[in-house]
Amino acid sequence: MNMRSAISVTMLVLGVVACSGESAPQQASPVQAPSAQARAPANDIAAAATAGAPGLHIEDLKACEIVTPQEASTIIGGKLLNEPPVGFSNCAYVVEVNGTAESYRISFSAPAMYEALFDTQSGTERGESVAGLWDAAHVQPRASGSGYSLVAVQRGRLALEVWGDRKEPLVKLAQLAVARVP
Repeated sequence: MNMRSAISVTMLVLGVVACSGESAPQQASPVQAPSAQARAPANDIAAAATAGAPGLHIEDLKACEIVTPQEASTIIGGKLLNEPPVGFSNCAYVVEVNGTAESYRISFSAPAMYEALFDTQSGTERGESVAGLWDAAHVQPRASGSGYSLVAVQRGRLALEVWGDRKEPLVKLAQLAVARVP
């Protein structure tokens, strides 16, 4: 199994674990106040993983509030096709660009897995380095063969992953998110 496959499998497992126990807000109330949402067990796991990062709780980072859907559609350069549910540490944006749907996702998580990957990977495996995004950031084509993935790490504190169809808007979304995280 090559490194990209291993990373993809790891990300899939983490995504399933992180999403278990969470549900989207009710349709009758498209914008629900974050305080009205129940704290999910998966968020407790993520918060525990950031022990040593005083004052930072991943569940408090609301990705759709940090980079709003309207800002994302402007950066991506198209018309927003979805209204993502707010109040979660990840956010997905689907945007129509020149008649084609593109999708992007921002996700915050504990940094330990990414730190370990960066520490053991060669420069080629990490992908292209992106300056100015916390302690380390790398962008590379996704293992699935389409689109890109960017991972930025603030060592011992927080990780950000942005997935998307094109590299340029993906980097701009990451830059905006990093600039707005306390």
